[in-house]
Amino acid sequence: MKLTTRIQLSTMMFLNFFIWGAWFVTMGTYLGNNLKASGTEIGIAYGTQSWGAILAPFIIGLIADRFFAAQKILGVLHLIGAAMMWYISSAPAFGQFSLHSWCT
Repeated sequence: MKLTTRIQLSTMMFLNFFIWGAWFVTMGTYLGNNLKASGTEIGIAYGTQSWGAILAPFIIGLIADRFFAAQKILGVLHLIGAAMMWYISSAPAFGQFSLHSWCT
């Protein structure tokens, strides 16, 4: 792997975990205070993160290994994640915040 690609991927992964750590810890407080979410709804929001962490490596791993370069699929997924985080930051209620409501 080229040094520039390694630096770019390392920077992207650092930013990924930096942002994740910044909002994941405070999400429960934000949901409870700003969106008036119940304890069950806060649990659902945190639960979707766990399911995503379990299932994503299998699905994305198969797609990335067969059809795309890893850095390209990671870049696209990070852009999609950024767009989703931008959208949910302006959600007026838990229904718009929760991924569960997007799927039903």
